[in-house]
Order: sequence, then C-alpha cells, then structure tokens
Amino acid sequence: MKIAVIGASGYIGTNLIKRLLIETNHEIIALSRNSEAMTLDNVRLKKHNIDIFDKDLASYVNDVDAIYYLIHMMEQTKMDFAEAEKKAALSFNKAIKGSRAKRIIYLGGLGSDLDNLSKHLSSRHNTGSILRQGTVQIIEFRASMIIGKGSIAYDIVVNLVHKLPVLLVPKWSETLSQPIGLDDAISYLITSLDLRNRQNLIIEIGGPEKMSYQDIIRHYSKWQGKKRLIIEIPIIPVSVSAWWLNLFTPKNQAKVGRAMAESLANEMIVTNLLSERLFPKIHPKPIDKIFI
Repeated sequence: MKIAVIGASGYIGTNLIKRLLIETNHEIIALSRNSEAMTLDNVRLKKHNIDIFDKDLASYVNDVDAIYYLIHMMEQTKMDFAEAEKKAALSFNKAIKGSRAKRIIYLGGLGSDLDNLSKHLSSRHNTGSILRQGTVQIIEFRASMIIGKGSIAYDIVVNLVHKLPVLLVPKWSETLSQPIGLDDAISYLITSLDLRNRQNLIIEIGGPEKMSYQDIIRHYSKWQGKKRLIIEIPIIPVSVSAWWLNLFTPKNQAKVGRAMAESLANEMIVTNLLSERLFPKIHPKPIDKIFI
C-alpha cells in the first residue's frame, strides 16, 4: 500500500511515520513545507517539500491508496487560522479529485457540536465537514489532550508543574477531558487503514479516565515527586487564561498553545462506544501508565 502523510513534519505526523515504517511494509510519501528536514530515513520513505495550497499537490497524491490529513494552520500569520484551515481543506479536496485514494484519515478534536466550542475546536470540526464534501471516504478521529513529549497541551502541563510551586488556576481547570497517550492515538490511526467500513466515520478516542485539568496536573506532579498547591480563581476570563498559559508554553509552540488554550473551557470526552466496536484490540492506557 502507498500512503501519503500531509503535515508529515508535525508532532503527530513524525511519530506516525516512525510507527508506519516499523510496523508495516507500506510505502510512505511525506508531504509538508519542510519534510526534507525530517531526520527519518528509510528506503520506503519519500520526502517532498510542498504546501497544502500548491497546485502540484495533486501529482503527489494521484497514485496513493490512503492519505493522512494532519494539517492545522495555527502557526501561520498571513490570515486568520480558522479561515486558513477552511481554505486548506477546500484546496485538499480539489487536489484529490481523480486520485485513486480510497480513504482519508483525519485527526481532529473532541467536543460536542451542541456546545459553545472554541474557535480552535470549531475549526477542527469544520475541517472534517469540508473533507466529507469530497468523494473519498473520510475517517475523522476526534481526541482531546494527547500525552507525549512534544504535544503542546501536555507540554503546557509539564511547564506549569516544573516552574510554579503554587498554581493559580481558572474555573475551566475543572472541565472534564479524556487524555490519551501518543502511542494509543497512533495505534488508532494505523489500524484504521485496514477498516472494512466504506462509509464516512467520526470516531471519538480517549483514554479510560475522565478527569479535569486539575486532575491531570495532580497526576503529573505526583509522578514527578513534586508537591504543588493548586488554588482555583473562578473569575479569570478564558482569554486571560490563554495569555497566562502562553507565559509557560515553549516559545516554538506559543502561538499554537495560545489558540489551543481557549479550548480548555470545552468539555472533551468520548460520548459513544464506536472506537471500542471498531478497534476491539486497542485498549488505551490510563494516564499513570503513559507519563514520560
């Protein structure tokens, strides 16, 4: 099988390709604006520097069997990121017309469409809706915090715990989430290549525990052997919280972290059992088993 990964040099893309090369015999085409800077090397891996808006994108996905769509536009500065993500999805749909690809696998974000979703989560869901307007089957995975070194949401927690003995947290820190380990999230992405279903699917994935962000901080603090006092301040607006979290986000992730922070006010939990039915062999680990 020939697989294209669009957004290949990102956090999920890089880790996905590593696992694909180890666990499968598939030929991989890595596509991103700086894919050739990736340190991965393998005779089955071809790397190409290409932008999602490039008119030549179609030639790279014309003869693939499946495509991973791992694009987000929160780092760009030329336009509003939600508008950019909308245009990127439309550009992608145009590029894959006539492709032999039978399946597109997209990783988005959890959250109910009935909720007042953040701009980030609304854009993630909207991207899935646009992709489903095409002619190729879409498997959309929705996840909350992915726990692994390099995950922006997880790195925010790590930085807070290591830099602050006393944490003044806003009301949204009580919001429930369902974090999932990087390895488990990647397992879903890889296994979905072999699903027999041919209809469009939205699959919610998460670890076995529903917990607040305060709980995540406590678990990580305990694992690190650090005592941290958590004091809730209920009057801090989400916008101010995003700015505050930005102070403790690695500089190379600050812009993305700021956009994602506003999503922390939205509950992000799995609301159905579709993932268990379709992937009975995947059993996501509890949070204490996946800290790194």
